[in-house]
Amino acid sequence: MLTGASGYVGGRLIGPLLAAGWEVHGVVREAAPRLGIEQTICDLSTEEAVGPLAAACEGAETLIHLAGENEVLAAQEPAEVLAATVVSTEKVSEACVQAGVRRLVYMSTVHVYGARITPGAELTEEMRVEPRSAYAISRLASEHVAAAIAGGTCEPVILRLTNSVGAPDHPSVDRWMLVANDLCRQGALTGRLALKSSGTQWRDFVGLGDVCSAITIAARSLDPALPPGTYNLGSGRPTSVRALAVMIQDAFERETGNRPELHAPEPERSPPGPYYVSVERAALYGLRLQQPIAEAVTETVRFCLDHREELQ
Repeated sequence: MLTGASGYVGGRLIGPLLAAGWEVHGVVREAAPRLGIEQTICDLSTEEAVGPLAAACEGAETLIHLAGENEVLAAQEPAEVLAATVVSTEKVSEACVQAGVRRLVYMSTVHVYGARITPGAELTEEMRVEPRSAYAISRLASEHVAAAIAGGTCEPVILRLTNSVGAPDHPSVDRWMLVANDLCRQGALTGRLALKSSGTQWRDFVGLGDVCSAITIAARSLDPALPPGTYNLGSGRPTSVRALAVMIQDAFERETGNRPELHAPEPERSPPGPYYVSVERAALYGLRLQQPIAEAVTETVRFCLDHREELQ
């Protein structure tokens, strides 16, 4: 069972799950025929969601919960998004208990560390989390809701994702506000790249293909490669946004022969230093996200070039 099946991660995850031998049933707000899988259509944040969800979960071994509002909408409508995200996780957890699902994998975010994300910091799963945005607060609350409701009967696995880079499964997937996707789309449509900031901020970027492979491993509940618990899901390597933009310039030059100009405010005199996301716990159990970011960037550039008309 896969909630958020038509989203940015969900759309790309279906292929690896099927290749690994899973039968995949998607939960979506609106029918998505392109996915090619059986689907249950419902709004997870409503009281009516538990019945259809529990019925769809009958016989399911694992539920992967990716559904939830994104950080952009959370900034615009914090109260509504906080409520909807937490209620959705509540309904999903209740359905898991009712249907006897063995494992619940929940996709959270590294942003739950919030105020702890400072230059030189190492973010480990043991440290006290201090979320500061509605998006991060809703995800942390959902972690606790999943553990409280489903933890007694399911094996909860929490994955705190950093910043994924990669092409969506379809141009209609509305995640073009992510910095890598935004820049790749800009380059394909305008031949130039424009950063809204100086680009000196640091991120832990990971390839979307690697993320999907890791989730596929985490989904296994029989003789699991990954015990229940909380895991950071990242590369462990900080990269600046400006360095990412240069990778995108390089990819366009390789693919088209033209190098898009990069426009950005001047860097600060004393730019912030990097922080580090510890991925040692995940690596102990085989979750090593090692896809070169330049490879994921090239994939996204090619996708944008191939779908220029749809991305207008």
